[in-house]
Amino acid sequence: MKISIKSNLYDIWDKFHCKWVNVWLNNGKILKVFLLDIDFLEDNDVGDAIVYNTTGSLDYGNTNYLKDMNRIELYKHKE
Repeated sequence: MKISIKSNLYDIWDKFHCKWVNVWLNNGKILKVFLLDIDFLEDNDVGDAIVYNTTGSLDYGNTNYLKDMNRIELYKHKE
C-alpha cells in the first residue's frame, strides 16, 4: 500500500492492525514492525502516525509519521 500524508488511516487500520508489516521509509530504510494503532495528530506539525513495536506484544512502543513513510505491506516470512 502506497502511503502519503493524505492516506486514509482507517484503511491502514483495517489492513494492518495487530499484524507484522514492512514499512518502507522515504530515506530507503525498511522496518519490520508490529502495527498496534494509528494516531491522529492533526493539531500539530508532525502529522498522523502509526504506533508500533518490534516485539509483537500488545504493549505500545514507537511512532512513525506518515510523512516519513513511502509504503507499508504485510510481512511475508521467507522459507
